[in-house]
Order: sequence, then C-alpha cells, then structure tokens
Amino acid sequence: MGRERRKRTRVPLDFRVVVSIDNLEIPVHSLNISLKGLLCSPDSRFQAKQMCHVTLNLSPEIRAVIQGRVVRADGKGTAIDFVEMDAESFSHLKKIVEYHTANPEKIAKEMLLPAFSGEQ
Repeated sequence: MGRERRKRTRVPLDFRVVVSIDNLEIPVHSLNISLKGLLCSPDSRFQAKQMCHVTLNLSPEIRAVIQGRVVRADGKGTAIDFVEMDAESFSHLKKIVEYHTANPEKIAKEMLLPAFSGEQ
C-alpha cells in the first residue's frame, strides 16, 4: 500500500449535498468530508477535472458554498477537492468536521500545517 497523502482528517458523514456543474444541480449524498474535500455518491454526470460548486444546506437559513474540482468519478463515488470558499463557509465546514471526529483537537493542529504538499 502507498503512503497516505491526505493532510486533513476525513469524517464519515451521510448528508444531502448539491453539486452544481455548469447550470446543472446534482443532488448527492456525502460519504465522508474533510476541510479539503468530499467523497459523495456516484453520478454518471460527473467527470474528472470538472469545476463545480458544492452546497451544504445546514439549515433553512445556513448554507456553505464551496468551489471544488472533481478529482475522481467512478462507480464507487465522486471525489471533490475543495479549492476555494469564503470565511463563513469554512467556519461551518470546520465545525462539521470537528463535531463528527473523535479527536477535535487534531483538527486544530492540522490548521497549523500546510494543506498542500507544495506549501511551506
């Protein structure tokens, strides 16, 4: 097996998510989520390298909208890398991950480390 390259904790989470590609909204279910990405249910309309927007509807008044890129799309699921989000969406995402992990302190420590291998 190869070395784990992920730098952010993933948490299992079954949550309804809407992924928008072009002007098409595709409802899916999350399988796991991190501060850096999402694995969701498969859909044949997804293709690797597509840019998308992920919307997490947390309540009728609260939602997080995150710009992403599809990095894998197959019968097992769709992996989306998060590339940009506003501060409010990041705050909501961070709270979701902290709440669903067994070790919330680890998330705070990860925030001190670069998320990308090229960062110093």
